[in-house]
Amino acid sequence: MAHLQAFSVAWYISYVTVLMLLHSPSSKATGFSLKLIPLFSPESPLYPGNLTQFERIHKIFEISKARANYLASMSKPDAFLNPEDIYLRVHEKNYFYTVDVLFGTPSKSEFLLFDTGSYLIWTQCLPCVNCFNQSAPIFNPNASSTYKRIPCDDPICRRPPFRCENGQCVHRINYAGGASASGLVSTETFTFPLKNKLVCVPGVIFGCSNDNRDFSFDGNIAGILGFSVSPFSLLGQLKSTAQGLFSYCLVYAYREMEATSILRFGKDANIQRKDMKTIRMFVDRSSHYYLSLQDISVADHRIGFAPGTFALRRNGTGGCMIDTGAIATFIQRGPYEVVMRHFDEHFTSFGRQRMHNASEDWEYCYRYDSRFRAYASMTFHFDRADFKVEPTYMYFIFQNEGYFCVAISFSDRNSVVGAWQQQDTRFVYDLNTGTIRFAPENCANDHFL
Repeated sequence: MAHLQAFSVAWYISYVTVLMLLHSPSSKATGFSLKLIPLFSPESPLYPGNLTQFERIHKIFEISKARANYLASMSKPDAFLNPEDIYLRVHEKNYFYTVDVLFGTPSKSEFLLFDTGSYLIWTQCLPCVNCFNQSAPIFNPNASSTYKRIPCDDPICRRPPFRCENGQCVHRINYAGGASASGLVSTETFTFPLKNKLVCVPGVIFGCSNDNRDFSFDGNIAGILGFSVSPFSLLGQLKSTAQGLFSYCLVYAYREMEATSILRFGKDANIQRKDMKTIRMFVDRSSHYYLSLQDISVADHRIGFAPGTFALRRNGTGGCMIDTGAIATFIQRGPYEVVMRHFDEHFTSFGRQRMHNASEDWEYCYRYDSRFRAYASMTFHFDRADFKVEPTYMYFIFQNEGYFCVAISFSDRNSVVGAWQQQDTRFVYDLNTGTIRFAPENCANDHFL
């Protein structure tokens, strides 16, 4: 195993800029790609400023926990009853990507928060009834020659979550904590950079929201870019280009100070390699991606969980999601205790002293020694293939403080395979076949096609 280096910069994907969208009425659709930039890069609109190593790790935990709580709340049965309701406390730290979107004619740049679990694109619009703080000018639909309202008699307005009120086609989204966004269902031209030119995509459906209450957004954020499998998300509206395929390869944080990755869609994502393994994947009604987890190994020792331990239950508990929003991996409480006991037995057998109060975020931390090499791997045994997480991607190292922690926490409802454990692995999601293909890869070599 390669020597685990001290944590020098916290890797966390937060800022997404659309660099290429090969989608044009005059050209053959070939896919599109996004560049992923770390939260702690000064380029990010959510850049928290200079933080110490310890502060960055703590922020990673806060963001990961917020994401895990969001995924758990969205897995509850009542989260599916009303498609208008998204059970997500709206705060910048709960979102993990923003997209710099150009829309309108003449085009205007807006930062929208990126969420794979949201079904709609919306941005603040004038005239405001209620608007949250936004440093950039709020979008004025009267200043755009391509802006159009969707009328009540349009078939789109009869499809949930839209409805006709007072002769206008409207949307309303309710968020946990009391936040809500409502406004007119509209269409607009979105513009994306394509190599040395701009490509316009007309008629994109979005919410022109002028009544937005109890949001804690601040700075450049103007709204939300939904990217779920909904027909009204950006992914759904560009389905002829995305073709039910997307792929990413997350760069190893300790190797790159400002690690960037590429998120690919459509033909850009249709990567075929002989060394790829395939596992089944399914999407629940909240648009999250679940895997059929059967068992777990620690240091190549298979634990032997009973069949159904990680099954998704009717009440929304259980199940194993794969998600890049949560940095660390989360395991539901019962199995978590068993898994961590195996980690503890492994390290104590090598004389590593557990430091119970070393971290307020991570429960299983041990005294660090630069000469120590016997770090344990962890393997997820899925129904068709095993995903082995090498020790390099299993720990946070606090060299200056003299300890390291297992990058796993617990959840009261679901298990989540987090982004830290996905580093340097190519993942290809195929919604057409309900599968995920994956294989090891040096993601620093991932470049635009």
